[in-house]
Amino acid sequence: MQKLVTIYLDNGAYAKGKMLVGSFADKHGLVEEHLQSYLDDRWRIVSVTGFGGSAEGLATRGWFAVVLEKP
Repeated sequence: MQKLVTIYLDNGAYAKGKMLVGSFADKHGLVEEHLQSYLDDRWRIVSVTGFGGSAEGLATRGWFAVVLEKP
């Protein structure tokens, strides 16, 4: 059995109270589906892929997609 979980990252989280309009910094580094609880339940990480984001602007955002597997 496999499961896909996502992790959202936003460099606005490092602005220390100087957040830009439209930033999702409050979601920085949060695992959207409680990754740790799956790992505790013997799921294992099969792959990690990064996507999205940009280094051409002030705000950089992106995601990690994590595929978990459990026998």
